[in-house]
Amino acid sequence: MGVEVFFSYSHQDEDLRDDLAKHLSILQRRGVIDTWYDRQIEAGTEWAADIDQRLNQADIILLLVSADFVASDYCYDVEMQRAMERHEAGDARVIPVIVRPVDWQDAPFSKLQALPKNAKPITTWLDRDEALLDVAQGIKRTLHELTEARQVFKGNLYKALLKLGYQQQAELFLRAIATESVAAFLIHGLPEYGQRWLLNRLVVEYVPLQTVSKVVTIDLSRTGRRRDVEACWREMGKRLNLKSQEITATTVADGVYRWWLNQDVIFVLHDVNTMPEAALRNLIEQFWLPLIQRIQMASLGESDRKLLMFLIDYAGKAAQWQLPWVEKLDANWDPRKPIKPPQLQEFTNQELMNWIVAQYRDLPPVLTQGIDQTVDKILAESDQGIPELVLQEICKQCGFDWFEELDKWLKY
Repeated sequence: MGVEVFFSYSHQDEDLRDDLAKHLSILQRRGVIDTWYDRQIEAGTEWAADIDQRLNQADIILLLVSADFVASDYCYDVEMQRAMERHEAGDARVIPVIVRPVDWQDAPFSKLQALPKNAKPITTWLDRDEALLDVAQGIKRTLHELTEARQVFKGNLYKALLKLGYQQQAELFLRAIATESVAAFLIHGLPEYGQRWLLNRLVVEYVPLQTVSKVVTIDLSRTGRRRDVEACWREMGKRLNLKSQEITATTVADGVYRWWLNQDVIFVLHDVNTMPEAALRNLIEQFWLPLIQRIQMASLGESDRKLLMFLIDYAGKAAQWQLPWVEKLDANWDPRKPIKPPQLQEFTNQELMNWIVAQYRDLPPVLTQGIDQTVDKILAESDQGIPELVLQEICKQCGFDWFEELDKWLKY
């Protein structure tokens, strides 16, 4: 999705608007910008509401300034005033484009850098195309600045979102890896409760991976029709370059042990909810327990690398499993037993409120102005706090598409 550009202009200057749009067409063809003006309103649409919506979501607002623009009640008193409000709030960039001579020095936008160069009206240039080119290049510079600023903001938003919710799960995981270099950790809940987001958060925030590390992700829902533990061995064996006839729980454990001697190892088993309980029990008993026992028996100092295994349940099945979990870490905690933290829950009103307050400096005004109303809107649009819907809504309010960012933000 390109940067949204809104034209605010008098219809008396429509020919100039059209000419400027032509000079911006290369940016539109490349998908850098999406331009909008009121002639694009479809028949039968409430034109005022459509203009308001586009004006409120635009990233750049071009004011095509002329005597007719200044004289227009709608252009000057409605569109320009709202544009300046958004500019002052940092929600949009307003660029005055002086298209015809007029006294505009006392206007609210007079403090802004105008185009073309030296704010010389387009119609007074000897070559109109040269004037329009100057305007297009000025807009292009602004686009570059906005793009860089948006990348910085996206990075800040990502870091802020990593602090939202999941406190119980994060605390339990952090305590586990602070005391042991090996651990298996269950992440479980209903669909859309952010299992993969939490996985990435835990690894990014709390696992100090070395330069050389091995991350193995296996999607158990794609291992074919078989859902037994043999399918899991087969997938792990492929990562270890074992021949089919060599793949057993023991040979897989041996291969992982050799990895661990030289690097951090992280196993991620997605969709463990597709496995029968008996298969998951075999995975723990035949692979994980012997592997950890061997690591614990290794001579002191043989390796201080981390070995972590994440079991990701996307359907809330773990609540029904009677497996050797450990739910509380105390002095007697045995890392051979996978950790089962609380099931993922909806984000609460208080969690969202605390998050906005704590991350205030890295969040845009759209989230921080009127916090009570912001939280109410987020909850209303997320089925009262379903985590992934909350994350989607926050990104939407910040002008980003959650799904477009996932590939960059989710690495595991």
